[in-house]
Amino acid sequence: MNKLEQVDKYAARLIMLSFVLPMQIQIIALFAPFIYFIFRTFQVKEHVPVSNYLWGIFLGTTYLFYLFALTTTPPAYINVVHQLCEYRLSYLLIPVLFSIISPQKTEIIYKELCWFVYFSIAACLITNISFIVTYSRLPQGFKGVTHVAYRIYFEEFCGLHPTYMSMYLALSAGILFTATKISSRLKYLLFYVMLALLLPLLAKSPLIALALMLAHQAWLRRHTLWQYKWIFAGMLGVLALSYLFIPFVSQRIQEMSGLSGGVQGNINDNSVYVRKMIWEVDSTMARHFWLTGCGPGRIMQLLKIRYFFYSLHYGYNVNSYDPHNEYFYQWISFGLTGILFFIATLLIHFYNALKKRQHLYFYALLILIITSFTESVLTTQHGLIFYSFFTALFFFCKKRGEINQ
Repeated sequence: MNKLEQVDKYAARLIMLSFVLPMQIQIIALFAPFIYFIFRTFQVKEHVPVSNYLWGIFLGTTYLFYLFALTTTPPAYINVVHQLCEYRLSYLLIPVLFSIISPQKTEIIYKELCWFVYFSIAACLITNISFIVTYSRLPQGFKGVTHVAYRIYFEEFCGLHPTYMSMYLALSAGILFTATKISSRLKYLLFYVMLALLLPLLAKSPLIALALMLAHQAWLRRHTLWQYKWIFAGMLGVLALSYLFIPFVSQRIQEMSGLSGGVQGNINDNSVYVRKMIWEVDSTMARHFWLTGCGPGRIMQLLKIRYFFYSLHYGYNVNSYDPHNEYFYQWISFGLTGILFFIATLLIHFYNALKKRQHLYFYALLILIITSFTESVLTTQHGLIFYSFFTALFFFCKKRGEINQ
């Protein structure tokens, strides 16, 4: 292995590190290796299929909806669309850059995915240790500390919203499931640590995705499932201990009692009530703008108006929320064409994952599709880059079957 081939590995690891870095640094740590890999592709004269360029543009086509919105948005909201075009550039840029990189170099990035696991777990561990040290020094200690306080502290210290860290950890589990060259003991140790870190965050959608991933793994191993009985016993033990000794877990689970019934009582009492209210607002907006959409520049202003009337109805200030649902966001912003194109892109990824028989590709899509029901995933930098990077990586990687690391 020559020196540049060694640099290839470290460049790929820098990309994995970028996911847990602050947003401004993340952009540099992510795109600098991309430029390097493009240089390496042309240096060694590796062939890139012409079809890759077309697919790269197609996968980022949703970004073109934002550019088109520049011509249709009223002048009062045009600055918002300009900002969105700047912030969402990664949606188009990442798949286009992947299309320029040769399949051989893309496979190098693919093989270093284990470092995404290490960095995600390390970032979460450091944040939790800091949380424990900080609150243990307070006179009242952990008394009265709620899961809301924990999640706020987590986001402020780590720079990542708990839902996105949960997505990282869920995908880390998928990487561990499919990696074949990590020792079994290390793999199980990392999985248990990941699960113990994921439960206090208790972001519901990534947990649902993880449960489905576990069910899929159980099905694949159905003829030898008894051999894994102690693994499942350990997992149940982690769940039980988390519920008994981590108050945030029990608090979040008790919130689920608010799933039945309509939006009643104090909206601020329970996050489930908030979700119901958001759903009602989103569905009303979607019915009103179902065909043409209101445009990405106006959506937040229209939502603020609706939440203002909710505040009058409930007798206290109700916060203004974004759609908290990527499907509603696409539909309300871009109308029927926007939501159909977004769904079509996901279906193409699913078809490609099935064609390649690549379980990790499928798991990444599962996490994104389920989480998109409860979060506007593409409205934040971390969510947008997570979506654009992993879908493009798996799409352009020619490797079939399981990951070898």
